[in-house]
Amino acid sequence: MTSPLQGEDRRFDSAPAHHSRRKQKMLGQNFLIDSNISKRIVDSAEVREGEKVLEIGPGRGALTELLSSKGNLIAIEKDKWLAVVLKQKFKENVEIIEGDILKWEVPPIDVIVANLPYSISSPILFRLFNYEWSRAVLMFQEEFANRLVAKPGSKIYGRLSVMANHFVSTKKLFKVSKTAFQPQPKIHSQVVKLIRREPDYILDDFITFEKVVRSIFTHRRKKIRNCIKITFPEIDVEKLKFMDLRAEILKPSEIAELSNSIFAIKSE
Repeated sequence: MTSPLQGEDRRFDSAPAHHSRRKQKMLGQNFLIDSNISKRIVDSAEVREGEKVLEIGPGRGALTELLSSKGNLIAIEKDKWLAVVLKQKFKENVEIIEGDILKWEVPPIDVIVANLPYSISSPILFRLFNYEWSRAVLMFQEEFANRLVAKPGSKIYGRLSVMANHFVSTKKLFKVSKTAFQPQPKIHSQVVKLIRREPDYILDDFITFEKVVRSIFTHRRKKIRNCIKITFPEIDVEKLKFMDLRAEILKPSEIAELSNSIFAIKSE
């Protein structure tokens, strides 16, 4: 099964010599070629009339082709050659930006759709949390997706799970075989839906929260008592809750409670 672009638009195959398999690998480019998967991703985004949509890394335009008729679409592509061809292909109804999502200032949007490069999924995701949007349908490396949606008590529950939970609710939608891409990655992918919402706790200081999360999951085999002693040596741990537990069983709200306690003591 191939994308609508393959076979009907050969401009993507006429790339100059520098646009080689080696460069594709360097940029983390694995082009989606399964049209059924493309349709499922776009349908999952549930784009409504008038909504502004951002696509990150459109590549050869498998998702762009379907999204272009759904709403006001902006697509940002880092690869110069692909951006040129995409501008030719979609000049009538898509704003194609040649740029790096890790540097570009994202305008207010409603929906994000993307097949993210595996190597920079985390930096992209956490940069997106700095901007305004309502929901996202994103494809990640399967292992990354599993850690993203993990719940307390799971062996893969960790810093990624807790920090993402601060900004969004997460839900795995469906698995994508490596055969759906060209060139094929070594591992399978997973499509995840993210919904922006406020966390179910009040946080007094985000920087302290980040430090606490980093500390207790960096040393996840240690009791929280020992982690806090390492990161906040000035804090009397006897004043704090959860000291004899390990990080993997604490809910995000409990980690926030611990963070608030530490911030309060530091502020005295």
